[in-house]
Amino acid sequence: MRTISTKHALRVLLVSALSLSVSGCIAISKDAYDRDMSAMKGQQELLENQKNTLAKELQQCRSKAKTQVEALGRCRSQADDLKAQLDECRDKLKRIAKSCGRSGVLLSQCEQQLAIERGRVSSLKAENLRLKARAEAIEAQLNALKASFIKLKEELAGLLSSGKLRLVVKEGLLVIQMQSDVLFDTGRSNLKAQAKPVLRDLARVLKGFEGRRFQVAGHTDPSGGGDINWPLSTQRALSVVNFLIKSARMPAKMLSAGGYASYLPTAPNTTESNRALNRRVEFVLMPDLGKLLELSGLTETP
Repeated sequence: MRTISTKHALRVLLVSALSLSVSGCIAISKDAYDRDMSAMKGQQELLENQKNTLAKELQQCRSKAKTQVEALGRCRSQADDLKAQLDECRDKLKRIAKSCGRSGVLLSQCEQQLAIERGRVSSLKAENLRLKARAEAIEAQLNALKASFIKLKEELAGLLSSGKLRLVVKEGLLVIQMQSDVLFDTGRSNLKAQAKPVLRDLARVLKGFEGRRFQVAGHTDPSGGGDINWPLSTQRALSVVNFLIKSARMPAKMLSAGGYASYLPTAPNTTESNRALNRRVEFVLMPDLGKLLELSGLTETP
């Protein structure tokens, strides 16, 4: 916005007065001089007032613009208010631009900025909806996990209270733990006879989770080294899976087997009691990978 410099205006008036005096050789009386000076002071005050008024209006406009930008963060609930503020700012800028003779340029700039802000509001609305949908999906996953935990805890109450099983949550996954000493003799992968009734009871519960999959994971302590523990942990997991499929009549598609040797301990291998905890077989309720990919944004929902 262009304003007239007060000093420049005074300089112009003085030069004009001197020019008239020299060119016409007219003697200026003190009264005329005082009137001229009074007029110039009045002009100076008028220009100063105009300058201050325009500065205040400009400051008000900048303040409103800042308020509008901050309001974008409240996107959804304040979208209508933001539009009204932007329209008000556009109207005020239009009036100021018109009074300064630059209405076309400023109006164009205002319209462009308004279009940009509307685009940002639209983008923020879309992002807000996407995040809301994702949050709802995550909440549904958490509710499902909680429901599964409660269901397992209720249906396995007898086995849990006897100490034959433990139900834990590890890294967001439901895990049923059974100590290897209950299932196998030391260094062996053949199931003990007393382990089979426990596995049948467990299978009756697991079969109730239709459409879900469980990984049977074998774990050992460090004794014997990796050459022994890798095949031992894997073979123990396979022995349990084979029993669940053939004897407990669990659908094969619900099961998978894996061996982890001694590399995923639940406790430091510093005492015999801790090593006993680490010798275990786990039944891990696997997540729905399709839903996890949707939540991470790696796939598009149909």
